[in-house]
Amino acid sequence: MCELLGLCFNKEVTVQLAFSGLKAGATDNPDGWGVAWYNEYGTQVIKEARPVDRSRLARSFLEDLGARSRIFVSHIRRATAGEAGYVNTHPFYRRFDHKTWVFAHNGTIDFDQLIFPTGEFIPIGTTDSELIFCSLLSWIKHHELRLADRNDFIFLHEKLGEINRLGELNLIFSDGTHLFAYHDSSGYVGLHFLLRHAPYEVVRLRGPYLTIDLAEIIDPDERGYLVASEPLSDENWISFKPGQLLVFCEGNPVFMSESE
Repeated sequence: MCELLGLCFNKEVTVQLAFSGLKAGATDNPDGWGVAWYNEYGTQVIKEARPVDRSRLARSFLEDLGARSRIFVSHIRRATAGEAGYVNTHPFYRRFDHKTWVFAHNGTIDFDQLIFPTGEFIPIGTTDSELIFCSLLSWIKHHELRLADRNDFIFLHEKLGEINRLGELNLIFSDGTHLFAYHDSSGYVGLHFLLRHAPYEVVRLRGPYLTIDLAEIIDPDERGYLVASEPLSDENWISFKPGQLLVFCEGNPVFMSESE
C-alpha cells in the first residue's frame, strides 16, 4: 500500500524524523515519493518517480535541506492507477483562492463514476488521485466554501463520504492553514494520529528499531499532531475511525467527526 504522512504543529518543525519512519515502509512502495511544505518563500514541493530508499534527492532532503514548516504532507507511492512518472507522483498541488493546496491519496476510486472537473482544475497526469483532488477543488469553488468553520467541515465530510462510496479513500491534504485527514469508511488499510508534546521521552522508531531521546532534538515548546498510514514509533498512536475526518490548525484539532 502507499504510505501517507501529515504534520501540523504550533510552530515550524522539521519533518526528517517522521519522514525517516515513513521511508522505512518504502520496500513495497517503489514508484515515487514526495514531500510538500509551506515556508516564507511559499509552497515547496519535492517529488521524484523513483524508489525513495534509492534516491539521492531523498537522502539530501533528510540530511541537508533542513526544511521547516508548521504543515507537511508526504506520500510514498505504489502505483495502482496511472503509470509511474513525475506527473503521477504525490503530493499534487494547485493554486486556488489565494492558497496553494497540496494533496495525497491512498486507495483506488472508480474513474467512471467520479464527476470529471472542468475549468481550471484539470488533471495533468492519469491517476484517480489527481482526479479526486481536482474534483474536490471544483466542488469547493462551486459551493464557495472557505473551509474555516464547523459547518464547512461537516459539509466537506459529507462530500468525502460521497466520493468514498466509489472506492477506497484515505486522504491527507492542506490549504496551508489547515491539515485535513480522512480515513476510508470501510477501514481500508489504516490511518493513525499522534499528539506529540513535552515532556519528550526516549522512543523507539519504526524500521530498524532505532531508539532516540526526543528531548535532545525537539524544542520543548513544539506541540502538534502527526498523521500516518502506520504508526512511526512506539508512542501512543490512535487509529482513525472508519469514515472519520480530522482537521488540524496550528497544532490543535479543530474538527473531529465521529465517522461517516
